Amino acid sequence: MNKVKRSITSVLLLFFTCTICVSALSVAQTISIPTPTNESQDTAIYTGEIQIPGMGGLEITFTFVDQEDGLQTLMTIPEQMVQDAPLNTTFGKDGELIASLEEAGLKFTIPNFDGRDQLVAEMQQGAFETTIKLEKVDAKPEVNRPQLPHEPYPYETREIVSMHPDETHVLAGTLTVPKGEGPFPCAILISGSGQQDRDESVFGHKPFLVIADWLTRNGIAVLRYDDRGVGGSEMKRPQDLAFITTATNAEDTEVMVAAAKMHPEIDDRRVGLIGHSEGGLIAPMVAVEDQDIAFIVMLAGPGMPGVELLPLQQALILRASGSSEELIERQVNASLNVFELVVQGASDEELSEHIDELLQIAGEQNGQPLEEFSDEDRAAVLAEMTSPWLRYFLAHEPLITLAQVECPVLAMNGTLDLQVPCSENLSLIEGVMNNAMRDVTVIEFEGLNHLFQPAETGAPDEYYSIETTFDESALTVMTDWIQDVTEE
Repeated sequence: MNKVKRSITSVLLLFFTCTICVSALSVAQTISIPTPTNESQDTAIYTGEIQIPGMGGLEITFTFVDQEDGLQTLMTIPEQMVQDAPLNTTFGKDGELIASLEEAGLKFTIPNFDGRDQLVAEMQQGAFETTIKLEKVDAKPEVNRPQLPHEPYPYETREIVSMHPDETHVLAGTLTVPKGEGPFPCAILISGSGQQDRDESVFGHKPFLVIADWLTRNGIAVLRYDDRGVGGSEMKRPQDLAFITTATNAEDTEVMVAAAKMHPEIDDRRVGLIGHSEGGLIAPMVAVEDQDIAFIVMLAGPGMPGVELLPLQQALILRASGSSEELIERQVNASLNVFELVVQGASDEELSEHIDELLQIAGEQNGQPLEEFSDEDRAAVLAEMTSPWLRYFLAHEPLITLAQVECPVLAMNGTLDLQVPCSENLSLIEGVMNNAMRDVTVIEFEGLNHLFQPAETGAPDEYYSIETTFDESALTVMTDWIQDVTEE
């Protein structure tokens, strides 16, 4: 991801997902090697924070390993699940250490690299530059995730693989089945936007693993799966990821519903859906097509269309990050203009006229003059604005779909959710379903954020630092409700 995408993501917050990307380092996520364990090797570890304008600090750790063939530099960024990514390491003519990751256009320069307790690294990525203060530590900082379950589990787990009907990709997941005599009710977990693994891994948390473990221990089978193009869900043509929309994601959910029903331990009359964030849009879409769906749980699912939701999301997150009201107003107005044009089907030429305004605002927040943005940067922003996913998301009307859902619905959200604001969306969901004479239960959880963590402000930069993965009170409410609506 290049610099402009980082800027636009952090300022515009276009990616309606629990995995808001806060820097351009995500290219490194696919590169990982084990930490050297040879005790004869001399290893030094330094940790610090990359300060991301408007988004707070991003923890980074460098491990320097003195090997026979030279010094090796490994980079770890826990929030982005980058673990020991190897960097190309050289020394400049003035003795400075230069560590780079060509795939991300990323370079760190450390002058006077001599093993001191404190170092300073100059980071450069495109036009983005910053200084990172590094402290020498005895070991890499570890994140504490007390809810993460560990084997052996008191239930059965099995791998599920199912081919999509168009045979362009397979979907892979994990089915957890309670011990005892079945058949059991079953919940299919649907992740938020962006390509997620089966655990919906984010910031060191694995919320879907935690949910699946909790439900299965309480007599409810769970199927969670990798989104297409992730993990075991392989694609024949990875380039097709560019054409994914909420509708194509719904097709994948339908495939996994059918896969779950094939197992004799699963009661095919009691299979339901639990969707988080964009997954809360997908669940009703699937239920309208499949009248046999027994229940829906919307975890921070939206009631308003994206063209209304994204500007509201932007304003709340920018305000929580300390941005001025003047910048917030400009940002929201500029974004809304573009979003409305996208919904109206505007051409690339018409949209291009508004790109500089967005770049101007992004540059002001990140200290980057407009003239530093290139034509390539403008093209990258335009591509994001006109992507099939965003076009679909902006125009989709969730209330129209919800009014057609016939199964019971539980809509849950936290009062500190800044991505899918709680009261605004829950009130819409409750209203449309009551008007349609549908079975709906709406619950607000005081002090929880978009990930259902207990939070201080709800801002995305808190997600990583909070140890709780998913609040137990929310898990209990969801479990009790599913048990109630699936009781035979």
